[in-house]
Amino acid sequence: MSFRALVVGGTSGIGHGIALALAKRGDVQVTIAGRSAARGHEIVEQMSALSPSQTHRFVSVDAFDLQSVRKLAIQNDPKDIDILVMTQGMATIQGYTPTRDGLDQKLQLHYFSRFFLASLFAKSMKPNSRIFTVLSAGVHGKFQHLEDDFELKNTYSIKNAADAAGFYLDAGMEAIANDCPSLAVAHAGPGFVNTNWGAEMPAWIRAPLRPLQRIFGKSAEDCGETMTMALLRLPTGYSLIDENGKTIENGIKHTRAERDAIVQKTMLLLPDV
Repeated sequence: MSFRALVVGGTSGIGHGIALALAKRGDVQVTIAGRSAARGHEIVEQMSALSPSQTHRFVSVDAFDLQSVRKLAIQNDPKDIDILVMTQGMATIQGYTPTRDGLDQKLQLHYFSRFFLASLFAKSMKPNSRIFTVLSAGVHGKFQHLEDDFELKNTYSIKNAADAAGFYLDAGMEAIANDCPSLAVAHAGPGFVNTNWGAEMPAWIRAPLRPLQRIFGKSAEDCGETMTMALLRLPTGYSLIDENGKTIENGIKHTRAERDAIVQKTMLLLPDV
């Protein structure tokens, strides 16, 4: 029996590592979604070499465009997907920069596109299917401007953008898990990983960062293996996962009221689900 996985962000970094780890199992058909077709087809060849009996493929998606995210859900029937992984992201020092959807680029990649896609998939997925998103579980702080600046238009900073994305993602994924109790839903924090993270940053930041990543960071492949083992053994319901693939106990930073407020505000900003 083969399982089917969709890995959004699978053309680079941790998503690439997870895609390879899933393919290596031999019983998973992996579809990777990203913006670079050339990179995508290269990774499909890598996955096919690991499991020649399975059919792996690349599909295009631009998470800066929520209609592209919706198209991805239309092209990949949620009833046929057993594992949905989302790792799309960026690291920049830019200020608030809106997408065509009117949302900040970083927040759209890290939170809005993920919540939107998970919402489009969740209610049609089979029992015991998995939704696994990798960002900052257990690491981010509590965002302090939920009520007065939900979109970060007035209080944008690197720290606020990071805290808001993680804080919102925790709440949004927990809400999806509550609405679909037969699914296993998780938010993971991968730790320090040697990827091309920060490629959008200026050279004066990248230059000292790369040696530190090589010395202290785990490889994307090792991280992918750890994250994959964690997602495959998830219980139903909602979990937070640390860099070692272990469950984070008492890691939720939001209240029930804050969770409900986050979801309500999010739904007002998204296309119809």
